[in-house]
Amino acid sequence: MKKLNELLAPWVPHITADCVISGLQNDSRKVKAGDLFLAYPGAVTDGRLFIPQAVQAGAAAVIYDPELLPASALPLADAIPCLAMAKLSCKLPDIAGRFYDYPANALAVTGVTGTNGKTTVAYLLTQAYELFGKSAAYIGTLGEGPTTNIKALGNTTPDALRLQSLFFDYKQAGIRQICMEVSSHALCQGRVDGVNFSQAIYTNLSHEHLDYHQTMEAYAAAKAQLFAKSTLQYAIVNADDRYAALMTARLATNCRKITYGINTPCDVRAVNWQINRSGSVMEVHSPWGIHHLQINTLGLFNIYNNLAVFASLLSAGFPAAETAEMMSKLQAAPGRMEVIAKEPCVIVDYAHTPDALENVLAALSKLKQGRLITVFGCGGDRDKAKRPMMGKIASQYADSLIITSDNPRTEDPIQIIEEINQGVLPTVKVHKIVERKQAIAEALNNASHDDIVLIAGKGHEDYQQIGTKRVNFSDQKVVRELLQR
Repeated sequence: MKKLNELLAPWVPHITADCVISGLQNDSRKVKAGDLFLAYPGAVTDGRLFIPQAVQAGAAAVIYDPELLPASALPLADAIPCLAMAKLSCKLPDIAGRFYDYPANALAVTGVTGTNGKTTVAYLLTQAYELFGKSAAYIGTLGEGPTTNIKALGNTTPDALRLQSLFFDYKQAGIRQICMEVSSHALCQGRVDGVNFSQAIYTNLSHEHLDYHQTMEAYAAAKAQLFAKSTLQYAIVNADDRYAALMTARLATNCRKITYGINTPCDVRAVNWQINRSGSVMEVHSPWGIHHLQINTLGLFNIYNNLAVFASLLSAGFPAAETAEMMSKLQAAPGRMEVIAKEPCVIVDYAHTPDALENVLAALSKLKQGRLITVFGCGGDRDKAKRPMMGKIASQYADSLIITSDNPRTEDPIQIIEEINQGVLPTVKVHKIVERKQAIAEALNNASHDDIVLIAGKGHEDYQQIGTKRVNFSDQKVVRELLQR
């Protein structure tokens, strides 16, 4: 518990010292007696419109952003302190940090950013710490917690209130190592302000979220914010990516840059690498010596992901020889090149960007013995420019292509499919099937034992967002059910 004046000084002066806060909440539906309700405009709804509900639920006080306050939000509560604070959303990290006594200061936090590979790198890194006997937690697209008990989250990077709450819980549980995905949205919106990152890892940058950032330059600049953090001790950067220099342009003087890659001279470099259906083997040259690595994840892009993990662990002080041996024990993250069946080889992957889809298809095309059958779609209410791009990429690699629904949200799924189809090469025959389960069934029914079936776009997700509703749906479950028939 904290006194309200302790949380808000010096932004809001002259607050009575007898108002005690037992929790923080920005969702009126979750407010409990004694909570401080923080009300401000969000991406979808305006929290200020729900102040009455928060008060009715027992909020001890309300802080609201006064800028462009809707008339419908008036009158404000008068039975409890209801105080205005300009730019409230920007102050959430400080308010939450004060309430939870800055728990991140007791943790070693590694942030992973980039268009593709964030989940795999953060998940594998958490797994590695656990294999070394360290208490660790993952935060990202898959959810949060130790890899053996990941719980659902709403965003890749939670908002500041939830994040500080998680840090507090981890600290109380004795967890000291955090590996978290850091999205460009989170960086722009200040969700990770106040987090003392000790390491930052950069994977790559490609076409994604341009509906939000507008340009690749703005997108890259957003990612680069992570590497300007003054607490960074190590910046682990993909030397083969064209935005690598931008990421490290503003490093703090006490931060050491460690580069990894394959083609460009760098600190941690894979040579003599070979890819097969079980994973990859390689020789890695680094300042820590030359080591043989065997990994269980498929594709060239996963060599990069594992190099990032290896570089991070070496930078953290783990013995190089033991780390190299341990890398062979790491298992793929759910929905990331996840092999569901072997004959035919059925793979579920989260690839939902042009670059990710091409990486996956390029990897599988080199491993196929028969045909490569691809099932995918694109999400609704998101970047439309990538749809024909992904259609073209899929048609360049797939021997059989089925375009279906992903998460159509409030868009017409048929329209999304047609926009994807605009990019498909005219030489490729396309099956357009709106119902995703039916599309998967079509792929499996037509697959021979030596074919590869890729089901892309949703990965670990156990739902489909249709309209404004979430419907239970798992690619993995559907595949297993269909194969058992």
